[in-house]
Amino acid sequence: MLKQQKNNIMFAVLSLLLLAFVVLIGPMNAFQHGYYANEVDVTTILKDDLAGTYDLTNSEYMTAFIPAKKHMAGVEVYIAKQDSTQGSLLLTIEDNNGKVIDRSEVEVSNVKSETWYKFYTKAKYKIGGQYTLHISASGVNGNITLQKATTPYMSEENQSGEVLLSFAYKKATFNVGERALICMLIFSFWLILLARKLKNSKSCTLKIIGICGVLVTFLSWNYFFNSIDNSNTNFDYFQADSETLNTGIVYAEKDVNYFTDDKVNQYGLARYSTITGEYYGWASTFMTDDNWDNGYSKEESAILLSNNPYTAKVAVVGNKLQFQNGDILKISEVSKENGNLKIKFEDGKISLEKNGLLKFATFLDSDGNALPKGSLNSYVSQYGLQGKIFRLVLRVLHNGELVVRLSQLMVSLFLAITVVLLCALIKKKYNILMASCFFVVFWLSPWVVNFARNLYWVEFTWFIPMVIGLFCSIHIESKKVRIISYFLTFIAILIKCLCGYEYISTIMMGLITFLLADLLQSLISKDKEKTILIFRTTFIIGTFAIIGFLSAVCMHAQLRGDGNILEGLVTIFKNDVLRRTSGADLNVFASNLWDSINASKWEVLCNYFHFNTEIIVGIPGKLFQVLCFIPLGIFMYDYSKDAMNLKNVSLYVITFLTSISWIVLAKSHSYIHTHISFVLWYFGFVQICIYIICDKFLRIVNTRRAKE
Repeated sequence: MLKQQKNNIMFAVLSLLLLAFVVLIGPMNAFQHGYYANEVDVTTILKDDLAGTYDLTNSEYMTAFIPAKKHMAGVEVYIAKQDSTQGSLLLTIEDNNGKVIDRSEVEVSNVKSETWYKFYTKAKYKIGGQYTLHISASGVNGNITLQKATTPYMSEENQSGEVLLSFAYKKATFNVGERALICMLIFSFWLILLARKLKNSKSCTLKIIGICGVLVTFLSWNYFFNSIDNSNTNFDYFQADSETLNTGIVYAEKDVNYFTDDKVNQYGLARYSTITGEYYGWASTFMTDDNWDNGYSKEESAILLSNNPYTAKVAVVGNKLQFQNGDILKISEVSKENGNLKIKFEDGKISLEKNGLLKFATFLDSDGNALPKGSLNSYVSQYGLQGKIFRLVLRVLHNGELVVRLSQLMVSLFLAITVVLLCALIKKKYNILMASCFFVVFWLSPWVVNFARNLYWVEFTWFIPMVIGLFCSIHIESKKVRIISYFLTFIAILIKCLCGYEYISTIMMGLITFLLADLLQSLISKDKEKTILIFRTTFIIGTFAIIGFLSAVCMHAQLRGDGNILEGLVTIFKNDVLRRTSGADLNVFASNLWDSINASKWEVLCNYFHFNTEIIVGIPGKLFQVLCFIPLGIFMYDYSKDAMNLKNVSLYVITFLTSISWIVLAKSHSYIHTHISFVLWYFGFVQICIYIICDKFLRIVNTRRAKE
């Protein structure tokens, strides 16, 4: 009895400690570190924007500031000149009531000219609260001056100031993804401990939930951070150009004023473009070569900009351009030059040194009114459901960077949950070895990991149909389960297609992979009744998948045809389907697509047997062909011994056909997109190949042990 009470007390204390840690790391975000400031690079400030200096030897400098974030760590002061050999530099901060809340003093011998000096503060500051900053010098025998600058160079906290200041803050030790996943891991372990503690009918359920939570956390962590594969250098920017079709709205909202087309609110996805070019997730640069210097002509009064929807709209004769230094020149001529726009001005010599960076230039209309800073143009090749959801969340939270990270975390989490469900069902239908092979491949595949958090691809939507089909195959005798599976299939395929049509043939084959494998086995075993049931179920669930696909296409066609579904269907077929599949008229499409249209299906398929990455961490891609053919050798050996495993043969054949269906049917798309479409092999084929090899190895080991 006493031992039980002691265990109860220990469990209660441990639970409270875990709860306290979760609160600290989660809602409170209590762990902070460092000194991070966003100081201005003074060397990039134009001479006209440098407004002299403030001499501290004459009087102290005083200004008000308002902290913009929590955990303020200090203030940086730019010292323009310091030639004193004695004395001290003093920084004092008062609250709104005039009470001194912090004071820092430093010997001037430690302060150098033309540098940012960092003052540290230990006081607590409130966001939005007003404070007064005093900077003074005492006992000096020389000059100490601060650099003045125009308003655009003043910090967010000190908009009314005169001198260059930068306010530093601590950063959270754990980012939002780490905090969420650590809390999830702690809760999952606590459920496992609670299950061991209870030892009743509910303990088994709690234990399963806890174990699944741990597995989901491990998967999510790797999907969100790529924490295992250091050689996967593509992770950070993988398909950033696609993802920015979703997140471009964030950058548009930052600019506040931007152009939009008529359909940008109907479609969920859009591309944002500015004077720097179309936004693809990485920094754009201006032309620099023998004739151009960061976009400025070396020979005439002209600049070279990217030809994009924004510049095409604003760079017209008669409009004007206001440069960073304030100069305004009228556009006299616009011409296309190698995919760019060459813009000439009526007069005036321009250069980078004189006029500043072009990314800070602003287009004006003919009357001198500022034009919008960018253009958001709808992406019409799909409905864009993922973009609509993203915009909805953005309207609620308003913080673009936070919404992007949270959205990436959520899609990573959804994929992890989908994979764990799939593996759990495989364990139930087959065995733990196959489930483990699926889990490990989904965990360690660089292709699966790269797609996992992408907000355009929303990878979890690819595998939900497979989960539904597997669930249906396990409970195929239940009419209720079959009906539920039909409905879920329609919803899953509809959602997937509203988020894009890529890989849809493979995804729909994935839906019926396990049903087809069962059908093949029942045919070979000549089980007529089971064959009829599986065939009927497969046909109906496939029909619901097609209905879901057609429903999404019609919703898309209504937008594409401006309300006329038939016209929209024709447009989709001509502009999107033909160039991705085969049978297209070369006269209709650009020359850069001809090779993909002319390529044979066999040529395209052969390309996908040559991996340029690891298959999974630790297995080089050059072994992919070996991985594919070893199971065939195993099958032939087993056949010669009359020990053919029909289940393995069925799964091998069906998953192979599943993976190559898109490669073959959409061969033009596959020909071009070899940088992404190797992921198709992970719709069960790689997993089954590894499983067959592991299964055979274990059978050999067990047979030898039995003989011994």
